[in-house]
Amino acid sequence: MPHRDSPLGPPRRLRVPGAVLNCAVTGAGEPLLLLHGWPQTGHAWRSVVPLLSDRFTVVTPDLPGFGASSRMDGGYDKKNVARILHRLMARLGHDRYHVVGHDVGGQVAYPLAALFPNSVRTVTFVEAGIPGLGDSDTAADPLRGGSWHFGFNMVPDLPELLLAGRERAYLEFLFLRDSIGLHVTDAIDAAALDVYARALSAPGAVRSTMGYYRALPTDIEDNRRLSREARLDQPVAVVGAVHGIALSWLASVEQAANDVSGHLVEEAGHYLPEEQPERLAALISAIAGTEK
Repeated sequence: MPHRDSPLGPPRRLRVPGAVLNCAVTGAGEPLLLLHGWPQTGHAWRSVVPLLSDRFTVVTPDLPGFGASSRMDGGYDKKNVARILHRLMARLGHDRYHVVGHDVGGQVAYPLAALFPNSVRTVTFVEAGIPGLGDSDTAADPLRGGSWHFGFNMVPDLPELLLAGRERAYLEFLFLRDSIGLHVTDAIDAAALDVYARALSAPGAVRSTMGYYRALPTDIEDNRRLSREARLDQPVAVVGAVHGIALSWLASVEQAANDVSGHLVEEAGHYLPEEQPERLAALISAIAGTEK
């Protein structure tokens, strides 16, 4: 949740059909929607937004279920979340916009572009891809190089039980682990960790954020159906980090889109928006410039 003096801009809570969204809007120019990943909030973009706001009107929400946005009872399948975010952009007066999604934000970016192709101008996946396509099944299988947390987060009720009062410790483990954690070790400092820990400690926050993982079986079927019905025709980019998941999701995006480029960022782990904001901002600007 951004503070009033945040580089994201002053926070606003806007009601749209399906949710109340906490978001910040700053800058001037082409609309750009930034979607954070799990287990963060819009605060993850704090170092990227100032680098983009001279060219773009940057919209930085907390995804539904995260931060100060609605912790809904359900509806965390990515198609539903995408529709909510499209309503947010319409509420703000933006009928055409660029989309960048990190981690689960990238999973939302795909149905957003597929459902609203006349609105989404370009799509950038950051350390993300499309569940159900390509070889993405390995992401949830630690025996094939995937991450254990997919299975843990999908288990009903158990994370709520085990993480109660231990939210900060869980976040510290995720961010500070040697594999798929921070490569730039001080990119998420104590103040940022406080923001994320407060958000995850709020009533219902573990349940609602885990909802993104528990919806994956639905997402997989939705994504396969969307990819069969129509391929994305917008310019699409996949940005990976050498010390994160790299370009392991590239094949999933290539299965769904016609015009895909891959970009690998050195000296970064999974939390690329915080580890290499300058490099990521430059890529976002360049990708937006490729619009047909």
